[in-house]
Amino acid sequence: MKVTKDKKMTAHFQKIIQCATISNEYGNKVDWREFGKLHQWLQKFYPTIYREFRLTEIGEAGLQFCFKADNPVKEPLMLMAHQDVVEVGDLAQWTYDPFSGELVDDCVYGRGTTDCKHLLAAEMEAVEDVFASGWRPQYDLYISLGFGEEIYRADGPDGARLLCQNLQAEGVTIGCTFDEGGSIVHGKDDTLVARIGLGEKACVNIEIYKDSAGGHASKPGLGTALGAVAKAIVDIETHPYPYRLIPLAEAQLKAAAAVEDGDKKRIYQEPKKYWEELCALARQNPELDAMLHTTFAFTMAQASNQPNVLPSHVGMTMSCRILQGDTIESVMQYLQQFLPEGVRMRHVSGEDPMPTSTPDSDDYRTVERVLHTLYGKNITLVPFLMLGATDTHYYAPVVRRVFRFDGFLVDDRWGGAHQVNERIPADALPGSKQFFKTFLLEY
Repeated sequence: MKVTKDKKMTAHFQKIIQCATISNEYGNKVDWREFGKLHQWLQKFYPTIYREFRLTEIGEAGLQFCFKADNPVKEPLMLMAHQDVVEVGDLAQWTYDPFSGELVDDCVYGRGTTDCKHLLAAEMEAVEDVFASGWRPQYDLYISLGFGEEIYRADGPDGARLLCQNLQAEGVTIGCTFDEGGSIVHGKDDTLVARIGLGEKACVNIEIYKDSAGGHASKPGLGTALGAVAKAIVDIETHPYPYRLIPLAEAQLKAAAAVEDGDKKRIYQEPKKYWEELCALARQNPELDAMLHTTFAFTMAQASNQPNVLPSHVGMTMSCRILQGDTIESVMQYLQQFLPEGVRMRHVSGEDPMPTSTPDSDDYRTVERVLHTLYGKNITLVPFLMLGATDTHYYAPVVRRVFRFDGFLVDDRWGGAHQVNERIPADALPGSKQFFKTFLLEY
């Protein structure tokens, strides 16, 4: 599919980027006026959606649009994205103001251009286009826009949880939903690879801690609270969960074999047969390693603020990414064996992993058909397990199949999510829009 820049869509997108919708774990630290400004632009740019859909405003800034078909013949379809963005970091490192939406060298610069206001814009543009043409679906269609995906809310429920609760209250079950995740990338020899996220590991935070009386560092006794917690960390890191192959990871490897060569192609084609060789590869590849087991990463530490003070509380927080088949309860039982006397743990946040979807479904085959229509036979679909987390896990009670896929064709002109000088080529925007337009018609 040859894609050229859509000047109208680019102009809309620049305005969307100019809204500084930065989220924070505390709602009173968020400038909700910026979300209000974004909503005004959405209403101006997408009048057909606002006229034809019922809009429910949820929480401080959640938007949930619903179009009810007269005589639906399929399960409801939902398009998801989040409105919020992360902090900009050191402003001095940015070449252009992160909320200017500057168009330079045919790239739109700004925070959120690739995570994930580009998806929000593509979905809204696609729905607006097909509805403005007079088309109406024979299924219920939802658009659910969250406002706190980038943070863990500390002063109340997360925005996506509220959006899901609204669907639950209405008795809605969604057949298929799309959210951020995989994209289309260039493979070998002018081929394309579409990475379709059909599952994600659960992001769970656990604190390993020890409380003590504290005191002066000149009298440490036989050991300190910090030392005890450190022993636990060393034991945990030297005893990782064993590798295992879940069905989605197996499907991912077998599909990826088509774009690999040499030993890796052979191993990926039959991962169970060459299990020991696969495990050897995983020990050298952090991404493959994370696919095959629940992982632990210690990322935060709390102890004394002064070198001469024994801390009364020592806490180390780990980001635990739980693989399907494990649970928070089973993980904490596993960890317990590595805790010295007096060291405890607590579950800080996160939930059990959401079940994965399967590539053996009519909806997945529709995605495949749409991509072949747009890009020809030279595109390979690879279902994959996301190692990061999205808002979709909140929707587990109401969604049957989740596709974490945005329809964008990514190349080296992009500036990565959360990075300085985040940016997206303007000519990349219409490709996702066209994907969603075509899928809406084919669903």
